[in-house]
Amino acid sequence: MEPTPFYALIPDRIWDGQADSVQTGLAVVIQDQDIDALLPVEELPSDLMRVALPDCTLIPGLMDAHVHYSSVMGPAFLAAGVTTIRDVGNDLNWILAQRTRHASDLSAGPSIMCCGHLHDGPDVFWPHMGRAHAHPDDLRASIRKHAAAGVDAIKLYAGLDLELLKAGIDEAHQAGKFVIAHLGSPSAEDAVRAGLDEFEHLSGCDVAWREASQEEDDAMINLLLAHQVVINPTLVVWDRLGRILDRSFHHDARRVWAHPCHRDIWDRYRSRFGPPEDRWRHQGPMVHLKRFLRRAYERGVTIALGTDTPFPHLVPGMSVHDELCMYVDAGIPPMDALRAATSVNAKVLGIDGRTGMIKPGLLADLAAIRGNPLEQIGDISEVVCTVRAGRRFEPSELLRAVQDTFDQIPDGAITQDLLEYIGGDR
Repeated sequence: MEPTPFYALIPDRIWDGQADSVQTGLAVVIQDQDIDALLPVEELPSDLMRVALPDCTLIPGLMDAHVHYSSVMGPAFLAAGVTTIRDVGNDLNWILAQRTRHASDLSAGPSIMCCGHLHDGPDVFWPHMGRAHAHPDDLRASIRKHAAAGVDAIKLYAGLDLELLKAGIDEAHQAGKFVIAHLGSPSAEDAVRAGLDEFEHLSGCDVAWREASQEEDDAMINLLLAHQVVINPTLVVWDRLGRILDRSFHHDARRVWAHPCHRDIWDRYRSRFGPPEDRWRHQGPMVHLKRFLRRAYERGVTIALGTDTPFPHLVPGMSVHDELCMYVDAGIPPMDALRAATSVNAKVLGIDGRTGMIKPGLLADLAAIRGNPLEQIGDISEVVCTVRAGRRFEPSELLRAVQDTFDQIPDGAITQDLLEYIGGDR
């Protein structure tokens, strides 16, 4: 759909990303890339183009704060109402080029924030996404290079010991960069004390992965609150890895949005063919992860939302809907789950001054949802249209754009690494 420089969206309901209730009887006026005004419908100029959205709730565009991006994913994210992603591990130069491409071509996909390479330890696990570092000086030099290249954050990975982790956090902070980590041997407690800003997957957080008392949970939560550390649970990736043999995923109609190469990777992922213990170690802890998430939420820990797309059965964009549903299943009210995917994610990513809410002066990044996901979170999958920086997109046109890529080999380090992984090359 061609961009329209000045028009109004008229949904039944508007939720601005922060308020405790929806508003009715209002229209969102969009001019060029920005939200110009929120006006009562009866006050709209008579000659203004109007787009009616009956039985829809208009919300800020969703954000996925944990993605490994591939060139074939962009339209699927938009179709799911996702207008911003944070890539947390990719080839540095490639993802910077993708970030630039998406900034100039709105149809390419969501706005991209990025970390560049994973900064790993001496033995790099994902050789295309990651870089090996055996000494603190090597790690510091790599982080300086990434910061100078203009990444939005620094990602530290599971092979770093505590000495390397501390060096990486210190160097990133000296460069003014936010630091996230997938923890390996260092505990979450040690990483928090070392100054980590956000940790992914609840990695290294022992109490979250086992039966624990409220006192044990609170000790960890007290530490998170004292240091203002963000958690990004990505429950959905652990769920999918634990249930990788579940046949229901093969009947998921949303698979049409995933590239055939990635679907083949999912069907040949190594844990499908390993002993059941490989899957049980993800199935068993799910109730504990949800318990810890609910207690962290109740205590006021900042909770971001990400997915780890495109690991098995994580359809780009649509997996955000699944993660939202898992947050609600953990006991987080739908409105607060949606805040995690919109205004909270925007603040965590440092872009709350330009997106994440429906507010005059901010970018017109919006999603129109049939129904009311603030009451029934499952409605979030009923995306009628997505607005990215003022330009409207509808799922039907985006599906054609996705399917046009199916004869291409997906570009991006994640595909290379996953193909080598399932092939047993390492």
